[in-house]
Amino acid sequence: MRLSPSDLAVLSRLIDEALAVEPSAREAWLLALPPADAAHLPKLRELLAHYVEAADTPTLGNLPSLPPEIEEQLKVGERFGAYRVLELLGQGGMGAVWLAERADGAFDRQVAVKLPRLSGGATASSLLAERMAREQQLLARLEHPHIARLYDAGVDALGRPYLVMERVHGEHLLAHCRHRALKLPQRLELVRQVCAAVAHAHRQLVVHRDIKPSNILVDRAGQVKLLDFGIAKLLDVDGQGAVMSTQGQDSLRAHTPHYAAPEQARGGVVGTASDIYSLGVVLQELVADTAQTALRGDLQAIVRRATATLPEDRYASADHLSDDLQRYLAHLPLLGTPPDARHRAGLFLRRNALAL
Repeated sequence: MRLSPSDLAVLSRLIDEALAVEPSAREAWLLALPPADAAHLPKLRELLAHYVEAADTPTLGNLPSLPPEIEEQLKVGERFGAYRVLELLGQGGMGAVWLAERADGAFDRQVAVKLPRLSGGATASSLLAERMAREQQLLARLEHPHIARLYDAGVDALGRPYLVMERVHGEHLLAHCRHRALKLPQRLELVRQVCAAVAHAHRQLVVHRDIKPSNILVDRAGQVKLLDFGIAKLLDVDGQGAVMSTQGQDSLRAHTPHYAAPEQARGGVVGTASDIYSLGVVLQELVADTAQTALRGDLQAIVRRATATLPEDRYASADHLSDDLQRYLAHLPLLGTPPDARHRAGLFLRRNALAL
């Protein structure tokens, strides 16, 4: 069953609320839902069953607690769980990313192993293990050509958490556009690829929570790969303060302030509309990077709607944002805009300039 954007937003909220309830009290909580929410009970029960199944996954069900303040530095050739690290790909406030391969011969493929830098001691560590057991299977369901796959997640024998991702050969979105001097239409098509990835994940009730150019790679074939889908939620284990530091500061949630929606920045409920806001900020940056004067007219209207202060004033889905970008490129009126005879006539002239 294809869910509408409004249904997705409600289910995204309900699944988070349901998982915060003790399992023994969850059935009573479900039966006490108000009528508007109770209409979603069948799908909500189906999703909860997936979460319970993920929590019972044998490989992640009995993860060891993370000892406090472990800062082990890996070395090239060292074995890390079932993987052998080959090369340090990058390091920052969030932790380190290593190129690795399976050391047990289970498959012949290079992967990217992310080692998040944690704080919060043993309590946060045990919560992280529980969250990884609960979320990993669902995140692994995100199969889309524009989403980098999450293959594995866990904590090794020394208590170090790790995330095993698809290895993507490419460069960050903004750098790719600059190095190839891409024109505005080419940049907008890349944003539409990102929208397709986000829309797919939202249909699986997975919210990214940290969309930004550095989390978007473009490979050598010009295809977008969105990284770290759902991982911000996985790592924000206490639901209050940060378990990770994104900018070397304390008490930050797992998001980047410049790209975070207003409700996310103030610690409110994060849903699919929060990702739409971040997409709007990325779009604005890509457009302004060609020329500040490019951000006008219909394109400015698209950015304003995507980055509206109130979630309900934004695009209802990433697909709708993509549709308006496609209409802009085709010189068609935007969806949901009031009729304006002069503007529509101008668009008609642009579409049919050669024939006229």
